[in-house]
Amino acid sequence: MGLIICLIIVGAIVKINNEIRLPYVYIDGTPYIDVTEPSLSYHAVYDEIDRQLHLAVRDNLYIFTEGITVAQINEKFVPLKKNDFLTKNRNSYVTAEFLLKNEPKLFTKKPAYLLAKKQEAKEEIIEVAAAKQFTVEEVSQYFQTLRSPLKGAKADIFPSHIPGAPRTYRYGFHEGLDWYTYSAGTDVNRRTPVYAMGEGTVVRVDHEYKPYESERERKKDLAYCKTVQRTPQYILDKLRGRQVWVQFDNGMQARFAHLDLVSERLKVGSRVTEDTQVGYVGNSGTSGEVKKDDTELHLHVDLLIKGVLFWKGLSKEEIQHVVANELSQSL
Repeated sequence: MGLIICLIIVGAIVKINNEIRLPYVYIDGTPYIDVTEPSLSYHAVYDEIDRQLHLAVRDNLYIFTEGITVAQINEKFVPLKKNDFLTKNRNSYVTAEFLLKNEPKLFTKKPAYLLAKKQEAKEEIIEVAAAKQFTVEEVSQYFQTLRSPLKGAKADIFPSHIPGAPRTYRYGFHEGLDWYTYSAGTDVNRRTPVYAMGEGTVVRVDHEYKPYESERERKKDLAYCKTVQRTPQYILDKLRGRQVWVQFDNGMQARFAHLDLVSERLKVGSRVTEDTQVGYVGNSGTSGEVKKDDTELHLHVDLLIKGVLFWKGLSKEEIQHVVANELSQSL
């Protein structure tokens, strides 16, 4: 049964000098703002395939993805409440509460609307963020403060497993690092604990993870990937399975994926170190999970620098060098 959303729009947009009255759009009783409203001077780009919104407000860039309870604000990952962001009829809605919290100088709360100061749209913010890359030297420096998520294990350096390797079954690319028994130098199974790698804050922990209900459902998503010739972000998130996301103090981020279990004591906002256990290795999100067997057991970790996958812009040879040398030494 699909989700039924009750949407009520109160009033109309009114421009007064350098301010705009933005009426609340009540969705299931919660006041939202339609951030894709054309009269707004904030630049919003919604990708219907990825189900992802890029919202430029002043000098700040907000990135939301449907179904993911983490937003990227400029270079950091921040946790969201479950329904802070949603889409309906090609419009994107953000709760008034979120906007007031993150842009208090621009928005003022009124009984029936938000009063918003007009600002020039800065579309280049989105383009600059998309083009950001890091050198081998920069990547190496960032990784110096991190340790291996599996004690005594090495990251996989097989050419087909390194970041950037093609993933033809979903028309995308491998985004992170893998740890399998045959390549890690130690046994990797459901009893293998996963550690947080460094000092940081938990921004997502999937205590209420919901797997694919069937192999057919998963194959339907993969068929859509074939249709659009890429892996939409919301589908990629489901394929990662049960996850824990950490925002490191040094500006990096980690997405621990395919976990079997997560630590019961872990919650959004928890502080972690390299010795904090975040969960156990599993195969959630993989074909092995929907087949209910022990195939595909491994740890996958996406590592990002200021919201950008660390390997973006590096050549295949540079990626191999980082994983085999700089990364392995620091981990």
